[in-house]
Amino acid sequence: MKKTITTENALAEIFSFTGHGEVKEFHVMIHINSVGLTFSQQLDAVLDCYEHLKATELSGATAVLKRYFLSDVANQADDVLLADTSDCAKSIIGQAPLDASKIGLWVYLMTNVSSQQLPSGLYEVKHGDFRHLWNASAHNTAQNSEYQTRLLFNEYVMQLAQEGCTLADNCIRTWLFVNDVDVNYAGVVTARNKVFFTQGLTEDTHYIASTGIGGRACDPQVMTQMDNYAIAGIKKEQVHYLYAPTHLNRTSDYGVSFERGTTVDYGDRRHVIISGTASINNKGQIEHPKDIVKQTHRMWDNVEALLKEADCSYDEVGVMIVYLRDIADYALVNRLYEERFPNHPRIIVHAPVCRAGWLIEMECIAIKEQTIADLPAF
Repeated sequence: MKKTITTENALAEIFSFTGHGEVKEFHVMIHINSVGLTFSQQLDAVLDCYEHLKATELSGATAVLKRYFLSDVANQADDVLLADTSDCAKSIIGQAPLDASKIGLWVYLMTNVSSQQLPSGLYEVKHGDFRHLWNASAHNTAQNSEYQTRLLFNEYVMQLAQEGCTLADNCIRTWLFVNDVDVNYAGVVTARNKVFFTQGLTEDTHYIASTGIGGRACDPQVMTQMDNYAIAGIKKEQVHYLYAPTHLNRTSDYGVSFERGTTVDYGDRRHVIISGTASINNKGQIEHPKDIVKQTHRMWDNVEALLKEADCSYDEVGVMIVYLRDIADYALVNRLYEERFPNHPRIIVHAPVCRAGWLIEMECIAIKEQTIADLPAF
């Protein structure tokens, strides 16, 4: 459950998982609570709040991934990079927080790990038998979204190869942020399908948990920006995929290639990674067109079914990211979340979903304590 810390002009929601292993995990969501400030003032407030947490609640923890959600990324990204020189994977994306602020920050942290930037360009977080490999804000300026996406994946495949990994065996999660998603998502899908086929990822093997969502890079020529997570040292028997067939269909049914969710088992915990999930039924059809309230409830049901298949519930969820197509739906959706999930760190941002009829989408990460003697600890 979340702990809330308030500093001057900012508020932090903190989820922590201790378990019985050596590594403690945190998901932190930092929000601005004084919105009548300039961007520079809001950025300072977020960073000051984070530094306060590092000295108190997060003492001894190493930042693994930071994701900045910005309201005007073209004018704000440079300021973020100048102000935050910390060493971790940094994802910076134009997805405006819908609480009327200019910036929000999600930070994922661990204790008792070593970390470094690798020559391959990936960020390594190491503990025990595993090297967790992160990649953030990858982009290029090729001529269209299909070509950009193909180049992104091809480069990532080569980066993984430098670390003795492959896309099929080691990549656990991707995020694809698509500028003007209604226009450019089709090219992203085509490129991903082609690359995955060449890498042995098919409907008969498996795909990768993913979110494909609207989002802008600071360079307007970038149509697709990508974040990735892979694990070196992971075994096939540790990874399982979630389907919830009573609620959802296989993504390959409508020509896309990602998993609805993925679990990764360790000796002391299970990670449950839920892909971007919307109001869809098990025939691949949009449920409750044009009704934001009913779509929200159906989306929750779908996520709950995926979590249940992983022997988890919302109680184990550490962080939620919620994407809205229409900013006018924020007040209503935020109230729904406050009523059902008052104790979960989350952020609601403006980001159109990949199919126009979907008004809302969410992703989440859960952590469940467990004991499996024949598996190494996290």
